[in-house]
Amino acid sequence: MKRYSKQAAGDAQRSCGGLPALLLLLIGLLPPVIAGAARAEDAPAASQGNVPAPANTDTDAVGKSWTLERMIEELKRSNPQLQQAQQAYIAAKFQAPQVDVLPAPQFSLLEQANTGGPFDFNRNSGFFAYPTFTQPFLWPGKQHLAGEIAKAQAEVVGRQYDGLLIQLVSQLKLSFYQLKALQDQLRFMDQDLQRLEQIKDVSKVRYANNAAAYVDFLNAQVAASSLENDRFALTKQIQQQVEQINNLLGRASQTPLDIAEADSSSPSLPSMPLKDLIELAQKTNPLIAGGESQIQAADKSVQLAHKAFWPDFSVSVGAYTDPSLVRLDRSRMYSVGVGFSLPTWGFRKEKAGLGQAQAVLEEAKAGQTSNLQQVDMTVANAYHGLETSLQQVKFTRERLLPEAQMAYRLALTGYGNNGGTAFSDLLTAQSSLHDTELDLIQAENAAVQAYISLAAVIGKDPAAAQ
Repeated sequence: MKRYSKQAAGDAQRSCGGLPALLLLLIGLLPPVIAGAARAEDAPAASQGNVPAPANTDTDAVGKSWTLERMIEELKRSNPQLQQAQQAYIAAKFQAPQVDVLPAPQFSLLEQANTGGPFDFNRNSGFFAYPTFTQPFLWPGKQHLAGEIAKAQAEVVGRQYDGLLIQLVSQLKLSFYQLKALQDQLRFMDQDLQRLEQIKDVSKVRYANNAAAYVDFLNAQVAASSLENDRFALTKQIQQQVEQINNLLGRASQTPLDIAEADSSSPSLPSMPLKDLIELAQKTNPLIAGGESQIQAADKSVQLAHKAFWPDFSVSVGAYTDPSLVRLDRSRMYSVGVGFSLPTWGFRKEKAGLGQAQAVLEEAKAGQTSNLQQVDMTVANAYHGLETSLQQVKFTRERLLPEAQMAYRLALTGYGNNGGTAFSDLLTAQSSLHDTELDLIQAENAAVQAYISLAAVIGKDPAAAQ
């Protein structure tokens, strides 16, 4: 510490009220400082004003038909899990401004009384004051690197939010189309029940004409009752899908939900080859983008760990003066000092921190390689699943369903006209038609689910990327 003294001009008479006046001045400055700090604390909350507040849509949605697009918008606005991730991203972005700033300055005031006690404000007590202002500084580059690390880590949280959004939207789409498939199954089941009623009527007529046994009518009755039992189980599955959709929309599970008619066209295979789809996914998938940000943060941490071997420092400015600080000519001495915060002995802490940062960087790189492989396999599996489902849809619609319909019509006609068709053959034809119709619905639903899964892992609709 170096000191430079200056003799005050003349014998200045000390004022007994100087120190109390100084204390009152400092106390008067506290409210504006505290108010400024309060405004700084309110700044994050104010910046969040752009985030839409969750709306209670339970009452607004009743009696309205929900399209898939409207559901997606409602999910983005009201899903609590998504809101939690969004607020986590906002909070993470406020971390960078907190670290990319100069350390807080320090001010100290030392009071000395030559005679009397420390609170003896008598004129003849001989008070002196030692005000000191200190500003700490980090070694050049540390502050900027800390800010860059915080920004990269915030982007990792942001990409997690993007991934969660894609996941929830995909889950909503899957539930939506699963609900539509179950409703289609229910409709076809009602048609199948009408066919069984028709078989019952035919068997009853044949029994009245002594052309068939009463057991045929009973078997048709049993088949119809079994179908009604299956219909009850299917209704419960529909209710469960409605409850799941309501949960995704942030609504009460028992809220009525009226689904609008959806596009019934089957998805098609993307025109882009599988190799190009994999490359696209590795560029647009939020998991990959988050891994890149994680590598950036880890690399900056290694650079910061290298700078930890260099000392931080501080600059202080002080004075030795009368309690009344408004008169500079009463200052007896000025002081300027420089302090250093040195590394630990033998750099043990700094070496360990550097080793840790390098290990975290290698971990991030290995994790990114794993992410790329995972995306590669997921895209391939979804693509092949879509191929298989589309082939099943085509085969079932163009071959199996027409054959099953024809077999049922021939069996019903032959049984009703005493053409020699056995009742068991008629029930077999009816059951085969029923199973084929369900297979077609399930194959179409599987194709839709495979396409949604493919779009989710890519990070966007493959048709929009073409």
